Amino acid sequence: MTDNDLTRARILVVEDDDTMRDFIVEILGSVGFTNLTTALDGIEAWRKFEQGEQFDPVICDWIMPGMDGLEVLKNIRDSRAAIPFILVTVRDSEDAIKRAIDRGVTAFLSKLFMPDQLVAEVLKVLSDSSVLEHSTNAEVWEF
Repeated sequence: MTDNDLTRARILVVEDDDTMRDFIVEILGSVGFTNLTTALDGIEAWRKFEQGEQFDPVICDWIMPGMDGLEVLKNIRDSRAAIPFILVTVRDSEDAIKRAIDRGVTAFLSKLFMPDQLVAEVLKVLSDSSVLEHSTNAEVWEF
């Protein structure tokens, strides 16, 4: 992956905790991602999609007030968008993970992740979805 690929990828970070949101943005920025957008909660994130903003992956907290991460994911999938979705969570029960997979989550990250784990997961979902090949297109990818 080239530096140009990193600057083209459009990443939405959805996290209600200021410290965690800043931490994620700082990690991604430190490796060269420059097109980073944040949302303070699921409602704000969904508004961005409703307004037509395009993102390559979404990194989203699961537990948030108003609209949680699974609701954001459901809305995105219901709009037929096949955007990679990384769910950040402290939940690790089998039932919780199954519900997330059933809704179409692409990947999970524990809230106790190390910076290299975050970067590796973002790079993986970007390369698996061929997002970087299509990042200049304004279309919504469908299933």
